[in-house]
Amino acid sequence: MAKTRIFVSFKKSDMDSMNMLLDWDKNQEFDFVFEDDIPKVAFHSAEAKQVKSELTEKIKSGTHLLCIIGKDTGNNDWINWEVQTASVTGRKVIAVRLNTKNKSPAALLNFGSTFAASFTFDAIKVAVDAGESTSALMPPPPEGASRFDNL
Repeated sequence: MAKTRIFVSFKKSDMDSMNMLLDWDKNQEFDFVFEDDIPKVAFHSAEAKQVKSELTEKIKSGTHLLCIIGKDTGNNDWINWEVQTASVTGRKVIAVRLNTKNKSPAALLNFGSTFAASFTFDAIKVAVDAGESTSALMPPPPEGASRFDNL
C-alpha cells in the first residue's frame, strides 16, 4: 500500500507544531509536504497567480491536506485558499486545533473536513485514516472560466 502523502497548511508562527508532527512520525508512516510559511506575496496580487499554481501542484501531489489551526489561522486568505483547493481537487481535508479557542478558517467549515480530536499524533492518524473525504465539491465554473479563478 502506498504511503499517505499529506500537504500541511499552517502559519509560520505554528512551525514548532509542524516540527513536533515530524518528530512524532519518526517511522515515516506519512510523507509530509509543506511550505515553511504562507506565501509572502499579497493574496490578490499579480504575483499570487504563479504562487497559486505552484501550491496547487503540491496540494494535488498529496492524498490529504492537514490544516494546523493556530491562534492566527482563522482569517488567513492563503490558508483558506489551500483548504478550498484541496477540497475541489478531491483531497481529504483534515484539521486540528492547537487550542480549542482557535478560530477555524471558513473553508474548513464551508467545504467540510474531518477534525482530529486533539493535537496528538494518534488523534491525527485516526482522522487521516477515517473514511473517505467529507469535502463537498464546488459547482462547475461558468463557461470560459478556469475552475481555480476564484480560489
